[in-house]
Amino acid sequence: MILTLFSTEPKSSLDELFDREFEVDRFRRGLNERLVLVLGIRRVGKSSLVLSVLNSLGIDYIFIDVRKLYDNVSRKVPAERIYEELKTSLGSLSFWSRIKDAINEIDIALGPARVRVSASRIRDGIARALEAINNVGRHVVLVLDEAQYLRYSTIGLRPLLAYAYDHLRNMTMVLTGSEVGLLHDFLGLDDPSSELYGRYYYAIELKPFDREKSIEFLRRGFRELGINVEDRVLERAVDELGGIVGWLVYFGRLYPEKGEDAIEEVKELGANLVRAELEELFSRSQYYRYVMEAVAVLGRARWSDVLRYVMARIGAKPTNATLSRDLNNLVKMGFLTKDGEQYGIPDPIIRYAVLRLTK
Repeated sequence: MILTLFSTEPKSSLDELFDREFEVDRFRRGLNERLVLVLGIRRVGKSSLVLSVLNSLGIDYIFIDVRKLYDNVSRKVPAERIYEELKTSLGSLSFWSRIKDAINEIDIALGPARVRVSASRIRDGIARALEAINNVGRHVVLVLDEAQYLRYSTIGLRPLLAYAYDHLRNMTMVLTGSEVGLLHDFLGLDDPSSELYGRYYYAIELKPFDREKSIEFLRRGFRELGINVEDRVLERAVDELGGIVGWLVYFGRLYPEKGEDAIEEVKELGANLVRAELEELFSRSQYYRYVMEAVAVLGRARWSDVLRYVMARIGAKPTNATLSRDLNNLVKMGFLTKDGEQYGIPDPIIRYAVLRLTK
């Protein structure tokens, strides 16, 4: 049987997409704009929404997963990787034959050893490639998935995005982001010093499914498999895994083999998957680990609760400014949410992984 709801790859057809009718309609409308932001925490289905709608409309699009270009060692997104990924993606355009010669000319001008070419020359090469696409005269969508990673680019991409916004009228830019605050900071849409300051953007936010929708998602997925699962098991799975579609999919895949034990399997698998994310996160600040621990242990925590926990763990008091900065950064990165005066972890698997690391 071909899996649809429980497929671990991003959905590519509206037939495979569960719910999200409101977001689908908004995204369709947004494609008439110059800049669209699709926002939501990790594994909530942003890529699936984008790909499903674009494929359903038959629109030419370029899809670049910026996270894939990020170098964990140097903590940069090398310019040559951006260019190579763009060039590779162009082959899927229906009018590739009409721009092939122009792209080949750019390729020759940059030379084979692009790692030794200046960042400004590569940026110019990317600009020329986008111009060639625009000049065909057909509507094209440029998707930059997990675009907040562009802040690590070795070339200044904000001016390039501003140029595309202002001059490439046949192109819509779609930027997805799970680190919502950092994506806004990178774009600087409200920052007078940013090249993109004051530009209109169309935003769509994807939230985790609520409890009822999560249970219905699992029911429908198991119906596809011809498996009847007790309501008690579905409810427990949703209570422990939350409404994040990525984790529900893993449960659906594992249940036929593991039964109810699949819930614990997903928690262990998920914790292993996010461990690298957390370790990389913790390396950015000496306090991130302890701030996340505080919120994970307490469930919900106020600023003062976090401060007391951090002091107890490290035996020293961080400055108020430092703690506030780190809490704010974790919210911007999507690892924490803030509701009134209380902080929480929106992804139960992230919380589970943090709790495991405290042992």
